[in-house]
Amino acid sequence: MGIQVELRLAGERIQRLPDPAGGFFDAAGDFDRLVFHGNPALRLLGRLDPHRETRFGASQMQQLVTDVELLLTLAKASTEHRGLMRLRLMAEHCAEQHGELVFIGD
Repeated sequence: MGIQVELRLAGERIQRLPDPAGGFFDAAGDFDRLVFHGNPALRLLGRLDPHRETRFGASQMQQLVTDVELLLTLAKASTEHRGLMRLRLMAEHCAEQHGELVFIGD
């Protein structure tokens, strides 16, 4: 299944975010191949545990966006690109609303 990312505010999972491609979404994913290839340039995403939860808070979102921007240059599949765009949007909402992103491993 891979990594799935949820946005949580005050401990509650956000169920509906505007999708950059149109419509709505509630989680991000489909970028596992890019995260787990041992890229030392990924300061936050390189620390993900593929089997457990990893949490990042609002203060870490600027670095997360930097990691996502790097990965967008490596995305080959449209699903990877869509997942990364969703992750970037979630990071922006997280920073603005002082939430946390929870990366859930399989």
